Amino acid sequence: MSFKSSSSQPLLPESKNTLALCFVLLTSLVGILTIAVIFNSFSLKSLSQKKVTFVQLKDGSTASVIEADGSYREPKTIKTFVSNWVNLTWGWDGKLPGTNEPDPGIKVKNTEKVPTSTWMASLMMESEFGEASLVELAQIIPDGVFEGKTRSTAYVSYLSEPREIQKGVWEIDVIATRVVLEQGIGESRQPFNRTITVKATEVPISPLGENANLIEKTVNSMRSAGLEITKIVEYNP
Repeated sequence: MSFKSSSSQPLLPESKNTLALCFVLLTSLVGILTIAVIFNSFSLKSLSQKKVTFVQLKDGSTASVIEADGSYREPKTIKTFVSNWVNLTWGWDGKLPGTNEPDPGIKVKNTEKVPTSTWMASLMMESEFGEASLVELAQIIPDGVFEGKTRSTAYVSYLSEPREIQKGVWEIDVIATRVVLEQGIGESRQPFNRTITVKATEVPISPLGENANLIEKTVNSMRSAGLEITKIVEYNP
């Protein structure tokens, strides 16, 4: 008995093939749309968590504000804070800061005195550390400062990028030079190279606002960066 070969037949009739193809395409489209919706949802969630806000400043300009951890500080903020501390600590000209009035100085332990700018700088330090530093500084600051015969300044040559050594605590290296001018003696220059440790603190808010007294305003101003110095050691590159 012989068999006659016949042409191959499709598994499904042509109409059913078309229906199956449409089903596959529709399933693929639904899958793509699902992935797109999930991606957009994650994108929107990410944007909402950043909470970008615009605020208006006193001068009428606006600035964007992004919510961050309470212990976060911009590297620029840390560098400016440390630079200001160096300049205030060693900036003596016999005048009250920002005026032409003679600086009577601030008494330390009821004996020696330090310039007002140096006292202001101590407010940028941890409380006990700042108090101890004033005692040491009072011993090396010449009386000629308060008589207008001695002037001092400091300039910073190098500030490293802050290194976060733990959450909310940074180290920063400073290379600076102190310049002292003494009437009848001349000038002297001394290096001031240190590694300074700073930590994040609460930003003070005065309950009295513009009616606050001078001391309260000074304290708030010195600590407005939300930072304080906790340690100073010799810089060893």
